[in-house]
Amino acid sequence: MADATLPEDVMVLILRLLPVKSLIRFTCVSKRFHSIILSDPNFAKSQFRVAHDRKTLAQRLLYSSTVPKLESLDLDSPSFKHPSSVRKHKLPSAPAHDDVLPLGSCNGIVFLAFDDKIIYSWNPSTGFFKKLPDPGFSPNKISVYGVGQLPATDDYRVFVVSTDYADDKNELAMFSSRAKAWKKLEVDFDEFCFCSNQGIHLNEALHWLDTSKEIVAFDLGQEEKHKFRKMLLPRDFNDGGGDYYENHLGVSAGGYLSLARNLYVCGDSVDIWVMGEYGVRDSWTKRFNLKFSHPPRQDWNFNSVLVLETTMVAEIYVHKRHEIGRGLVKIGKKEEDTRSMYKDEGDWLNMIQYQESLLRIED
Repeated sequence: MADATLPEDVMVLILRLLPVKSLIRFTCVSKRFHSIILSDPNFAKSQFRVAHDRKTLAQRLLYSSTVPKLESLDLDSPSFKHPSSVRKHKLPSAPAHDDVLPLGSCNGIVFLAFDDKIIYSWNPSTGFFKKLPDPGFSPNKISVYGVGQLPATDDYRVFVVSTDYADDKNELAMFSSRAKAWKKLEVDFDEFCFCSNQGIHLNEALHWLDTSKEIVAFDLGQEEKHKFRKMLLPRDFNDGGGDYYENHLGVSAGGYLSLARNLYVCGDSVDIWVMGEYGVRDSWTKRFNLKFSHPPRQDWNFNSVLVLETTMVAEIYVHKRHEIGRGLVKIGKKEEDTRSMYKDEGDWLNMIQYQESLLRIED
């Protein structure tokens, strides 16, 4: 009888069309499958490119809690309440810690800081977990951070500001996966006052909102002249409510910088602007005014918005008999999906979006 086994190149072509969730299951089929899926960096890159081009990358929302714990929610699920939507993560060889902070993600790789001292790269889909070199910080608080990649060199960058609040001093450093080392940065940081901690990655730069009502950007690839630059908010952007409003940066569908504004307490809507041409102030356009069909009640405090590519997630404090929990609401272009309300009793430290992939930081 003729051998019906597929040639390996054909098998690889078929495998890279499959989603990461299925591929992880198929690692049990054979040692060869296990090796291709989890140990071949070329396969991981080709599978990611195919999923990206076909727009089939699975999107998840990762959040941390002071318990401490890490959980994620399926952003593609019709409801956060679906049993398969929630995933509890257990980190392999995780250090003893009181606090875990997701610094950001890029191409499915998440970077975590433990107690503001130890930083790891982690792929939640494959479980790959790798400690980064010691950045050499004083034992201070990580106050500003961000993660990005330089595609031309396949170099992942981690930007961290460590702040000594007692002496009002900042230390800046950036990790390069290609150099496998941290580099201290001499940048005039003190002239800025950030009102957001996590930098938004777009066009090989990180972006934060400044209290001066401007966007502060940092180019990850400018080796010789590391510095911050400013970008202006929309001309028709008017807080009007002073400290009663919160503003949030994100990346909208198509890879455009977006800006969300919501009322801090008991707000009933979210306004969204999109920058059509990167860096051009006059290209800002107000795209949506998202009204809540059921505005937050008196026992809800509408706290913040995470702007994602195809949807948004609103974080809401929920007060119950002198106890405070938190909830997440998915927001579409028309209204919030009350079926997607997800509640947790822990105190969340941060939430980030990540894409499922097989990629990892290579040795």
